[in-house]
Amino acid sequence: MLRNRKWLGTLAGGLAMVLGVFSSGWAATPGTHYNYGLEGVTGATAPPPGWHYRMYNLWYNPNEFKDNNGNTAPGNTELDVFASAQRIIHVTTIKILGADYFYDFVFPLLDQDFSTVTPNGVFSDSHSFTLGDIEIEPFGLAWHQPRWDAVFALAVVLPTGHFEGDEPASPGLGYWSGRLTLGGTYYFDDKKTWSASVLTRTLINGEQEDTEVRPGSELVAEYGVGKEFTVNNIWMIRPGLTGASYWQFSDDSKDNLAYGIVADQHKRAHAAGAEINVFYLPMLFQVNLRYLQEYGVENGPEESRFIATLTKSF
Repeated sequence: MLRNRKWLGTLAGGLAMVLGVFSSGWAATPGTHYNYGLEGVTGATAPPPGWHYRMYNLWYNPNEFKDNNGNTAPGNTELDVFASAQRIIHVTTIKILGADYFYDFVFPLLDQDFSTVTPNGVFSDSHSFTLGDIEIEPFGLAWHQPRWDAVFALAVVLPTGHFEGDEPASPGLGYWSGRLTLGGTYYFDDKKTWSASVLTRTLINGEQEDTEVRPGSELVAEYGVGKEFTVNNIWMIRPGLTGASYWQFSDDSKDNLAYGIVADQHKRAHAAGAEINVFYLPMLFQVNLRYLQEYGVENGPEESRFIATLTKSF
């Protein structure tokens, strides 16, 4: 039971959600197949062998968009997003290079409304409520040592969600993505109550439908520092400080001015905030609440975001 208590709040390790609509940037090719900020404290620590179900919920309502220089773009634009992703994870008893082998699947359900009024007074509105792009992560390795944990994983995102180049609220992004996950958690004490972690994702994208543009490659880093407190044999809590950063580090494959695509305009964003995990130990159940404020955004929306994550392990 002690081991279960220690990992209950650390389901991550290549296990962050893939929701294209949760983009941290909005530029030539809007959106990303990995939303930053969904993992925080101990984000690079995976659970022990077993089956795990996780539901991620995001509320994000920006009404200010930044241009390539980080200035507020002209016009009146509003984006209302609620998304809920269901994740199924299986950490096996198979050992590879001393690590636990795991795999998982993500099925995102998106409810989003995108409306805009241009400086010329032209109004447009786009809405969707349906399944987005599905992720399959067939290969992951998770290491556990007395003072550190580490993770390596490979995933693919399938363009299963509907996509139209002229519909900003399309639930899909219209292209495939491959993703590499690397991360680690360090514990400052023998009981592993103090921790610091960094989790990185690198995405390489395929060509997008309609636009025939391949979005540039992306890097996401999520990090956090937290302290765990055991209340009694039933409850445990872990408050912490958390943050995330997103960079598009290569150009799109080409310009496509018909869709507003400028190949060398990269997306960038950062966010900082706090979180609290509450663990109900008898049922191996946890609730994670996280608030993040974005800053330093280029070519995308800038606002606060609230994330509630529910996890049940078996």
